[in-house]
Amino acid sequence: MIRPANLADIEVLVNLDHSYLTDHVWQMAANEAPRDAARGRLTEYASVFRLSALPRQLKVPASFDARGLRRILNRCDYAWVRQGEDSGDLYGYLGMAVSPWQNTGWVPVVCVRPDQRRRGVATQLLSYAIAQARELGLRTVTLDVSTKNYPATRLAQSRGFRYAGFADNYGNGQDLAMFYAHRVR
Repeated sequence: MIRPANLADIEVLVNLDHSYLTDHVWQMAANEAPRDAARGRLTEYASVFRLSALPRQLKVPASFDARGLRRILNRCDYAWVRQGEDSGDLYGYLGMAVSPWQNTGWVPVVCVRPDQRRRGVATQLLSYAIAQARELGLRTVTLDVSTKNYPATRLAQSRGFRYAGFADNYGNGQDLAMFYAHRVR
């Protein structure tokens, strides 16, 4: 069952294990073309991301602490939890902030308990967020994903999200982040 998160859920969500396992990372190469001599400005800039296999599986810690996560959730207009039908346990959650001036919903955090991963929980939560964005008349839903978080990039791609850009020194982890966007309508 997916339902809106409430204040009582926050401590449970903050204490979920936000680390993840990965066996691949995305590596970026950037190339600048020669400058226009007459104007002294760049004429072309290209970035290429290549998927690289790691020699062994790596456990990557969360890029934020509990305080940072509370701030992220506080800035979300919507937060949903996936709750167990019988147990009532929280299996995972997703937060979405709405930017009406950009016609987009931004998903800064998705987390699923390790024992519930690869069971469709994140897919259900993303589908819920996309449906909400459609109901709000938004054009896109955007995710930011660390280049180390190969499982999240696979999830985004499998749900129809497309690469939409990157940012360096992103977030508390000062990481390289890739942005994925899903066209809602």
